Amino acid sequence: MSGDVHVRFRERLGGKFPGATRLIITGHSKEWLEHEVRPAVVEFLAERGLVLSPEKTRITHIKDGFDFLGWNIRKYNGKLLMKPSKANVKAHLDKIREIIKANKTAKQASLIRLLNPVLRGWANYHSHVVAKKAFDRVDHEVWSMLWRWAVRRNPNKGARWVKEKYFKTRGTRNWVLTVTEKQEDGTKRELTLLHKSDTPIQRHVEIKAGANPHDLQWAPYFESRWGKKMLNSVRGRRKLYRVWLRQDGLCSNCQQPITMNTRWDVTHIVTQADGGTDAASNLRVHHLNCRRNPQYAGK
Repeated sequence: MSGDVHVRFRERLGGKFPGATRLIITGHSKEWLEHEVRPAVVEFLAERGLVLSPEKTRITHIKDGFDFLGWNIRKYNGKLLMKPSKANVKAHLDKIREIIKANKTAKQASLIRLLNPVLRGWANYHSHVVAKKAFDRVDHEVWSMLWRWAVRRNPNKGARWVKEKYFKTRGTRNWVLTVTEKQEDGTKRELTLLHKSDTPIQRHVEIKAGANPHDLQWAPYFESRWGKKMLNSVRGRRKLYRVWLRQDGLCSNCQQPITMNTRWDVTHIVTQADGGTDAASNLRVHHLNCRRNPQYAGK
């Protein structure tokens, strides 16, 4: 079903489970959703012991938008945008505020270690939507909380002293909460607070309409998408680096060097259709043109 009117509902299995399933149904009109779709959904769920939650069900036009899984989904002048919802941003800031409040006397390094996983997880979750402005706002709010935290710890010190002790300049960014720790081996390590605005926004690339994962002709296309996805995670980049090292930095086809300036791709040695896995031992990297060149076909 397609259209500009959406109904969102949550279903519960006889109240036995604390969680809920969130779904979106789209339709061409509000009346159709109210009088035909919703009764059909209620009947469908009832046969399976499920209940449609009246207080969580909402029918709205896409121009007005709705919140779903922490995002606000809405059309602006005909363009569909997904942003972190106001409620989700508020809940995230409340969590950070509670952590800072509960650690009024904690060491600076301890507080940074507590905050960084929370900041990183939230930023990564929203890194695929329109979140740049939300990141900037959260960074500003977090800085305000930390400034008050630092000032309260040093009531007899001036603002300049507090800044020089807790906040440093790193690169082009000022006011970075930073502390230098001495390690057991005598070396020093700098620990800094994560800034959400440093998290790159990565747009999701839609799959081609005609692509079929069960058609072997589309296997190179899906492997290429999968390879690019690996580059977006630390674990994936490490795996590709191991494969590159195993091949001595050379293309598996033409045996010429693969560098940052050459276009390259990754494929499975034994295809997934034939039972191959994503293990590094079953991967190979090669120049992108080598796969397309008939000279290297089948190698």
